[in-house]
Amino acid sequence: MRAWLRAGAVAALLTLVSAGQPAAAAGGAWGRGDDHGGDTARCAPGVPLGPDGPDFYEPPSPLPDGPHGTLIWARQVPAPEHAHACRILYRSTLHDGAAVAVSGLVVWPDGPSSPRGGRNVVAWAHGTVGGPRQCAPSAAPDPAVDLIDYFSYQSPYSIDVGIPALTGFLAAGDVVVATDYQGLGTPGVHQYVVGATETRNVLDSVLAVRRIREAHAGSQTAVLGWSQGGGAGLFVGQDASGYARGIDLVGVAALAPAADIGPELEGQVLPGPRSDSSESHNAALRINLYRGFLAAYPELQASGVLKPAGIEALQGDATACIEHFADVIQNNVGDTHQLDTLFQPIRDVPGSWRDRFHENTPGYTTGLAPILVMQGTDDTVINPHSTEQYVRRACGFSQPVEYTTYQGATHNTVPFVAQQEYLSWIADRFAHRPAPGNC
Repeated sequence: MRAWLRAGAVAALLTLVSAGQPAAAAGGAWGRGDDHGGDTARCAPGVPLGPDGPDFYEPPSPLPDGPHGTLIWARQVPAPEHAHACRILYRSTLHDGAAVAVSGLVVWPDGPSSPRGGRNVVAWAHGTVGGPRQCAPSAAPDPAVDLIDYFSYQSPYSIDVGIPALTGFLAAGDVVVATDYQGLGTPGVHQYVVGATETRNVLDSVLAVRRIREAHAGSQTAVLGWSQGGGAGLFVGQDASGYARGIDLVGVAALAPAADIGPELEGQVLPGPRSDSSESHNAALRINLYRGFLAAYPELQASGVLKPAGIEALQGDATACIEHFADVIQNNVGDTHQLDTLFQPIRDVPGSWRDRFHENTPGYTTGLAPILVMQGTDDTVINPHSTEQYVRRACGFSQPVEYTTYQGATHNTVPFVAQQEYLSWIADRFAHRPAPGNC
């Protein structure tokens, strides 16, 4: 395990202990993240100071006036050396245009901006953490760290916390912003993998950071996403210009992206790698998706995709972060080989659901910027065959697509083993070098 990963986990654990919170509660405990009060907690001059603790995530009602991307408030949190970090609350919209407050995190390096026109911006779109509000990555006590994998002995959290290669991007002089997405942190049911909602949440996080003068954020933006966030990034690559004019999207790097939802849910993909826990974990992901779609699309009915046992399980998705929820499913139905009691057969799923599955599957429309896709061959969460299907679709359009597979890499190791590739690829996009492609 990398030294920076160990150090980040220890720092987070010390923060918890000093705050008098048990380490077991981390990740779902609405961490305070700092002990500052008054102006010492202010994010930057001119930025409204948000409340401390869980109240940070309770937006004012009604929301302050302003366009999407308006910064509502912010609060300083511990940052890596020679950098600044703040939790942020900003105005965004759902897929149907309804205004919502969304939380997130921004980190920027010390010193004046060096690139002409401001610092380059990396927008991080995180992977699946589950459905409940308390699973928001920015709510961790010390969120501005290099990625801490939940499946490491060093992690005190119940979710993945941090941003891959954060210190690498800061060393390059970049601003890094990370949305929590709607419904994680802030009120409302999280519209999981609803492409238009996630696209807007990511883009509005970039607009919000540009309102923090001290960050010196420019217009050049790259998106880095993993799993859920990889799919979100690919949708950003299709829709950015129509929603957020003024953002110069230079590229999208997607780690094991959730990019083939329609074909996967209709059984049109060859089976991929499996582990002893993958079936229950993927069942938890399906229920998380169904709950998100039920929140986004009022015409859908739970009975169209779930049997009574599955409808009962929906309440678990509202209560537990994803790994906890997967363990509950394993205990309740997986151990007895009764996962089929949760879901309606594919042949019985109504057309209204199928239409929404395909609507939220990227790759059927041309992208606006170059794409990098990175996939581990031993991934039991995102089927490598699904990723290959997305790549084939994307290769049918004009933007360069670079697809790299990592032999033996899993869903949780690919952000680490592919790190040098996406750091270099994003730096090249900011430098306007020609984008590679291997379609």
